[in-house]
Amino acid sequence: MNASRVSLFDVDVDVLTMNSLLDRIEEMIHTPGCALAYGFNAHSIQLAGCDPIFSETLRRSDIVYADGASILLAARLLRASLPEKLTTTDVWIEACRFAERKGYSFFLLGGEPGLAELTKRKTLDKYPGLKIVGTHHGYFGSQDDHVIASINAAHPDILWVGMGDPRQLLWAESVRRRLDAGIVITCGGLFKFVSGVVKRAPDFIHRNGFEWIYRIVREPFLWRRYAMDLPRLVLRILVVKALGKNRKIVQSNK
Repeated sequence: MNASRVSLFDVDVDVLTMNSLLDRIEEMIHTPGCALAYGFNAHSIQLAGCDPIFSETLRRSDIVYADGASILLAARLLRASLPEKLTTTDVWIEACRFAERKGYSFFLLGGEPGLAELTKRKTLDKYPGLKIVGTHHGYFGSQDDHVIASINAAHPDILWVGMGDPRQLLWAESVRRRLDAGIVITCGGLFKFVSGVVKRAPDFIHRNGFEWIYRIVREPFLWRRYAMDLPRLVLRILVVKALGKNRKIVQSNK
């Protein structure tokens, strides 16, 4: 399948709307093997810039979507274009509706013990027809054989992995050839929002790209991350513009 991608800081980001992202996810579910989808944001840029293993792993992802207003802004300033902000929390909502309608199944992996199960209960309250075939916490360290066995016994179409970066991406890439799942979607702290453990910003805030401010107010420990990532992103944009090294659009076979 031919798909346009925008190259940002040597990472190719798919040019996707919510509908086309869901189409790609469905395509991957029906493609042999286990695919990998990743939401690219300002924090990802910093990780990719200082960790070559993470950067290379990111390039091997089958789908890389623009997770956050900062990525759309970076693309615009670098004379590229991305059509829509695809925050993972919004992707989750649409994926729940889509999977409930089409009969696709989820497995939830990540968070402290009990969080994924709470997320399952809260999700089924809203989407009672959705198939959530398993859950597991993310505190299993390197002993993941039993986790992989649990996932494979459930045969999920979509495996949501919420363990934070860089761990979630590196783990998913390292084991996906052993997984009997259609696609892995990394999701960071998504389960905290879905379960209600952390309240999400009101609609008018996240629609306008200021959810990060709300998160800092609600979760002050995130201040260091945002205080470092956003200025570094601005600096990277200025450097790329000055050197003229960013490629605008590339074509890739997916």
